[in-house]
Amino acid sequence: MLKSMTGYGRGERAYPQKAYLVEIQAYNHRYFEFRARTPRHLARLEPHLQQEVHKRFSRGRFDLSLTERELGERPRNLVFNRSLAYQYYGALEELKGKLGLPGEVTLELLAGMKDLLTLEEVEEGIEEVWQQVRPALEEALDSLEAMRVQEGTALEAEIEGHLQYIAGLLRSIKERSPEVVRAYRTRLRARIQDLLGQSPVDPARLEQEVATFADRSEITEECVRLESHLAQFHQLLAGPGPQGRKLDFLLQEMNREANTISAKAQDPLISQWVVELKAELEKIREQAQNVE
Repeated sequence: MLKSMTGYGRGERAYPQKAYLVEIQAYNHRYFEFRARTPRHLARLEPHLQQEVHKRFSRGRFDLSLTERELGERPRNLVFNRSLAYQYYGALEELKGKLGLPGEVTLELLAGMKDLLTLEEVEEGIEEVWQQVRPALEEALDSLEAMRVQEGTALEAEIEGHLQYIAGLLRSIKERSPEVVRAYRTRLRARIQDLLGQSPVDPARLEQEVATFADRSEITEECVRLESHLAQFHQLLAGPGPQGRKLDFLLQEMNREANTISAKAQDPLISQWVVELKAELEKIREQAQNVE
């Protein structure tokens, strides 16, 4: 079963304090490439995100977006800067003594000093955040997988149509091949007869020339290999796992056999069919580039 490399997935999870939204867009790429956009304080999650995506997909470029939305007050801690308090107290006492000022350095006075008391947000552990984000990611990946399978099914049906047309062209080429030799014999006999006039044609020499031509134009092996490649292509389409690279390699081999057939056949009709055949292979190649 083929899978397309393009698609989109979306997943979301909400908790008492936060909600997470994961969106992932997949594109064609020869290898695996991953990019993530996350809030700065969640950047540490990127290795986890990449690992999960790579577990599901072996090829393609993936752009992932993770957004976080606050649903309640962030937990915060009151922090007292003890060292700074001592410095403020000492400085005020010293200033009071040097200037002869009355009064005491009180708690109320110190409490108003800058940065003595601050509220700091409680930083959650990365594993705790990951356990909340992961379900949203899995939902997005499931959605992406379903879209890639759906598009892959459509690609497979279209490729199968091209393969059937190629098989028909190949049958025509095989049926035409013996006729090419017979037509060559007829043309050669007529040409020699024109040259010799009333003199008889040497049958042995004629057959020798025909045999040489038949050997040069023999395309049976190429047709057999091309048929074998077609069968392998069908097996790959029906097989499990990523098949894109295998299909690409097989298409190169099929093109090579088609070129050899065209060069050896020396027949306008076969050459025309080979051109059509290669055009179908190019259509398949364009579609196979979108296969994982």
